[in-house]
Amino acid sequence: MQLPRGVQVEADARLRAAFDHASTGMTVVDDSGLYVEVNRAFADLLGYRVDELLGRHFSEVTLAGEHDSDVAMMGDLISGARRSVVREKQYRHRDGTLLVALVSSYLVRPGTGPSWQLLSTIESLTEERAAQQRLFETRTAGDGIVTVDDAGIVVAWNTGAERVFGHPAADRLGKPLDELVPLRLRENFAAHLRDLLAGSGSLLGRTVEVPARHADGRELLTELSLSTWQHDGHARFTAITRDVTVKRRAEQAAALIRHAALTANCANSFVEAAAEVVRQVCTRLGWRAGQAWTASGGPVAWHVEEHHHASPASGCALRRLAEQGSAPTPQQLSLDAVARVVSDPAGLGPMGPAVCECGIGSAVAVPVLAGGEVTGMLGFYLPTDCPAPDHDLVQALEQVGLALGRVVERQRTSEALAWQATHDPVTDLANRRLLLEHIRRTRQQSATLLLINLDRFRLVNDALGYAIGDQVLRLAGNRLRAAVGAEDLVARLSADEFVVVATTPGATELAERLLHDLREPLTIGGHELVLRASVGIRAVTGDDPEHFPAAVLRDADAALRQAKSRGKDQIVVFDEAMAGSAEQRMDDEIALARAITEEQLTLHYQPIIGLDTGRPVSAEALVRWHRPGHGMQAPDRFIPMAEDSGLIIDLGRWVLHQACRDAAAWPDRAPAMADATVSVNVSARQLTHPRFLADLQSALAESGLPPERLILEITETALISAPEAAMETLHAVRACGVQLALDDFGTGYSSLSYVQKLPASILKIDKSFVDPISGPGAGTALSEVVIKLAEAIGMRTVAEGVESPEQATALRLLGCHRGQGYTWSRPVPNAELQDAAMRLAGAADVPQPAS
Repeated sequence: MQLPRGVQVEADARLRAAFDHASTGMTVVDDSGLYVEVNRAFADLLGYRVDELLGRHFSEVTLAGEHDSDVAMMGDLISGARRSVVREKQYRHRDGTLLVALVSSYLVRPGTGPSWQLLSTIESLTEERAAQQRLFETRTAGDGIVTVDDAGIVVAWNTGAERVFGHPAADRLGKPLDELVPLRLRENFAAHLRDLLAGSGSLLGRTVEVPARHADGRELLTELSLSTWQHDGHARFTAITRDVTVKRRAEQAAALIRHAALTANCANSFVEAAAEVVRQVCTRLGWRAGQAWTASGGPVAWHVEEHHHASPASGCALRRLAEQGSAPTPQQLSLDAVARVVSDPAGLGPMGPAVCECGIGSAVAVPVLAGGEVTGMLGFYLPTDCPAPDHDLVQALEQVGLALGRVVERQRTSEALAWQATHDPVTDLANRRLLLEHIRRTRQQSATLLLINLDRFRLVNDALGYAIGDQVLRLAGNRLRAAVGAEDLVARLSADEFVVVATTPGATELAERLLHDLREPLTIGGHELVLRASVGIRAVTGDDPEHFPAAVLRDADAALRQAKSRGKDQIVVFDEAMAGSAEQRMDDEIALARAITEEQLTLHYQPIIGLDTGRPVSAEALVRWHRPGHGMQAPDRFIPMAEDSGLIIDLGRWVLHQACRDAAAWPDRAPAMADATVSVNVSARQLTHPRFLADLQSALAESGLPPERLILEITETALISAPEAAMETLHAVRACGVQLALDDFGTGYSSLSYVQKLPASILKIDKSFVDPISGPGAGTALSEVVIKLAEAIGMRTVAEGVESPEQATALRLLGCHRGQGYTWSRPVPNAELQDAAMRLAGAADVPQPAS
């Protein structure tokens, strides 16, 4: 499967634009009534720049007469009497005019700073009020009064009728009334007149709406009340009529906007929303057809109304276009940011035979705007006898396009987060999660997995630095991706390991081609490098064991180790002779079990820094295993083995007890960390183990560590695997006074509503969100989203994997509370923690250990 390049950068930029150009006004007011945050839509609404509103009191742009009700509303929210308030409110524009808006407010209680903040969304009602005023003016206009005799001849015509129809009385008196009736309806008019003369007319005593022709040729919609009376023994009929064309159009426009907004809020995709909106517009307005398409391609939404055809035998040309999913090309219809009405033959050219066969007289093109960018178009096709839409209707259709644009904005945000969760931020390749899903999908078809490790890659990082190392990884990923088929998957498994899942035969030949392409010299930062790699190959079959796809990766890893043992730059295909690696696996598990009980494990601590002070405020406990005869074992080797074997329960219990003992001794042995908290990772299996709470209470009691100094870090995966049992345990943990942190946020699938239910007070931002940051305002979009979400639900934030001072500065400016990463310190043994803390905080201010 061919993966797109550079999509991560584009997703970041689009997400930033979506927030900058949100169409709904938003404000945050602190407990002193000052605006601490406003968005551009709100500033534009009042005629200010964003920076001119920040720090100002809300009363400066609102009416003094509404301040008492504002205070009462805030009191209700603070007391808990109401969870949210929706009200109409007036704002004062910069030029002094008053604006009416619909304001929705609710209370936010941040973890730090003011005791509460008021978050509001503001939607202007000015256009709606203007439409209501136009309706009122229409209702109060003078009514037309017309009287006809039993032959349908006009005998009375007042000045109101002159205003409604545009004809002076002299032109209409003595003329047939049916001349004012549209040609297509004259037979119906004659039939109604006959019914009235026969005494069975259904129009008497009722108010009905009927079309009529104005003197200038346009068609009106009139509201008519009919009564009958006798004159010289002959029936006469008097109609009181008024022009309701503007009123109905305004109502129609408002209904279209309201329907589009509701549809956009409920839809899961642009195509789904657009299909329903196009259908509704065509049905309400009596238009022939409509379509919607996006600038990036993809499915085209069509709707075609039933209609008469010039050549019935040839079928419907519009339906043929709909079946083909046809849409104009950018050359035929440019993506303009304003709606256009087209009625000339040249402009209707892209519709081809449909213009004549389906009787199309004009078309309307409406932009779909998302974040200020034209992301799609709506096209509507009107019959020849339908008047072109007026200015008000065109504006309403533009509002419909904006509503659909919000679906695009929502899709972009969702897609950006989904991409982040399934792709490696350095190479844009699939990550482990997507790789495992892909292996599961290919189980029932012939496929081969190639596990590729860059030989001696650590030397690149050590000699040239991680920035050069990342460039090398990107180029290696690009070369692998270019060498495989479109249906093959390339993933980055770990630091210097890649995986190719190929569906084409000839795995060994493919591996040789990959190694050949990797060996091509490359120049980065003035350095010429030659990459070499080792490859382990394992077939993916339908009869793999139950712990598939882990078995596939395990066997490929066994083949890879064989390749490295043969001198590297080698290719080895897994066979049953390597099954002995299972025995090695068993030996490894036994050795790990012995290590837990025989003091072969130790804890290292990575300081966590308060971004506002630069001083260490916490440390995360990370387990290390020095295996006799094997040296230091990498955690990513033995932690997964502990998870798979169940040893994670005993290992986690040891880590919890040791971390509590170490942290309890910090006031004496590491005074710089005397008040610091200690963070301990807890796996899903630990969290749902029946003895977990007892182990936790035992660790606190035996060590004497105050529970508020302990933080348990849980991942989204742990919550998803057993949500009900996990939630019950987490509430019990909080009841003990222990703090909870949600680790690796953004890499799982938990929803924001689920996160809000957690008793956690800390949210750790995954390293993949931090990696794109190169400085303030550069690559910060996704991190900013997470920080703002955490702030809105009252959680503190800790950024993981901070590897440069520029990243630390950018995160601090975004409002992140704490940071952790190599820019401050690698994990250090407990005995070296005091020295690390002194270096970070400044030796002059840091207490020294008691001698």
